[in-house]
Amino acid sequence: MKSQFFNKLLLARFPNLTAKYLHEISWQEGDSTGSHVVYGDVLTPYLVECITSGNIQETEKIFAFLEEILSLKDEYSENVIACSVIESITLLLMKRDNFQMLLGDSSRTIFEEFKRETRDDSMP
Repeated sequence: MKSQFFNKLLLARFPNLTAKYLHEISWQEGDSTGSHVVYGDVLTPYLVECITSGNIQETEKIFAFLEEILSLKDEYSENVIACSVIESITLLLMKRDNFQMLLGDSSRTIFEEFKRETRDDSMP
């Protein structure tokens, strides 16, 4: 999946992120800015904000979107979701069991992998 298309999917689902998106791409490659950057610097901070503020409804909506993307079985988009979103929130989710429960099956599998790696890294 091309970054431009993948980035537009984010805006179609979350138009409230348009201003942050436009700011992020304004100093980069425009709509062709890599999705790792867009998802990591636009979606992930918003997701963190939703989780830390206890916004379960919006977090569910974001997690459902992540599941839809993962269901496409597109290697690039799977990598973006795993590395630029789920890995970034692993520690936060480890402290918030109630939000872990909102993950879909594919997202949960990725989260569990990062969770194991995080625990292994912290072992002496």
